[in-house]
Amino acid sequence: MDNYTEQIINAKPGAKQFLLFAATVILTAFGVVAALFISFSTGAICVILGGIGIYFAKLNMSFEYEYIFTNGDFEIAKIIAKSTRKNVCEIHDGDIKRILPFNSDKFQNELSVNADLTVKDFSSGVESKADDCFAFILNNNGKDLAVILELSDKNKDYLKLVYKNKVEL
Repeated sequence: MDNYTEQIINAKPGAKQFLLFAATVILTAFGVVAALFISFSTGAICVILGGIGIYFAKLNMSFEYEYIFTNGDFEIAKIIAKSTRKNVCEIHDGDIKRILPFNSDKFQNELSVNADLTVKDFSSGVESKADDCFAFILNNNGKDLAVILELSDKNKDYLKLVYKNKVEL
């Protein structure tokens, strides 16, 4: 019988998404001013490009992560605007070295000891939920990688069942 569980996490947009949105709003505002005082055609082009940019920037600010755990392997997908799904990470059981709570001293020690550790955060980004986050320390093609996931109680139980030798609480 397969061990299977899934979870969807609504993610908080990062600084890059906010900056892109702000830049497109500024471009649109510049276009309006340019159309009124400088050149109508230049202003109209800026307004059109800014409007299109605002639309796409707003879409990219609405995203979520989907975690699918199957028999020790897991897959992470990013779902943008509840319509576009893109696989961002696929991890096999054999690649996992350790699983540590994100807010633990053990994870902080891992960060300080391993300077080459790359961290990829696939959590919601909400600080109040940091206690539900776990760091999966992986061997990814010879390089160390830490994948941060925000897990529900059901998925925490799944971790304890499937990865019992690798979970360090």
